[in-house]
Amino acid sequence: MSYKESYESFREPTSVRAELIVRPDLLRVAFSVSLELTEGVDPALSVLQRACEQLHRRFQDALGPGVTLRPRNVRFDRSALKKLAMPDEEATHTAVEGLFEVPLPSELDFWARSSRVATLARLCHAALGDSRQSKKLPRFSFGNVEALVAQPEAHRTELLRRSVTRARELASTVGSPEAPLHVVDCSAPGPVEQSPASLEEVGLSLHVHCRLGVVHAPGRGEDRGGTESR
Repeated sequence: MSYKESYESFREPTSVRAELIVRPDLLRVAFSVSLELTEGVDPALSVLQRACEQLHRRFQDALGPGVTLRPRNVRFDRSALKKLAMPDEEATHTAVEGLFEVPLPSELDFWARSSRVATLARLCHAALGDSRQSKKLPRFSFGNVEALVAQPEAHRTELLRRSVTRARELASTVGSPEAPLHVVDCSAPGPVEQSPASLEEVGLSLHVHCRLGVVHAPGRGEDRGGTESR
């Protein structure tokens, strides 16, 4: 293999733009499982529940009892099995969507983490293939495996501290001794957001919008506008 071929096959690591970089402690994969039955919705839901629980046990057998199944949504759609089907032959397409979550213990190094990702991907691929052996079986599909933080809100205090520090640094840089800037207003922070990057890094951000202004002594007027810190 030539140097050029090696260079072209290399992909630069993803750069993370976030206020805080932490190590992921969770693997998550989204799934959907669907089935068409003429018998109605309730029988279809029972079949889909059993299929999800069986796959959950397979995941636990391979990856440990900490694997969790989180069903999140269900969809129904009536459709005809054939173009010339009679009304009583209409089938209901039932789909259940959810997540499988796999713990990533902190003591695992990169290679052990990679092994868990490979095992999870293999199980998803096997379930995908098995579900397509017959049209009468529940059909699975899966999203990409993501490495995330299980409790991102646990880092809210540190993220708020960094936001305050950043606002003060901006006030010190932009302001002057004659017109020192202070934080005069802040919006309520939203949820902690995650930006997955790799098996070793996930970025956490907390969007807080603060307005800086010049605060006058009483009797000298209101603050004179200012700038925003984000």
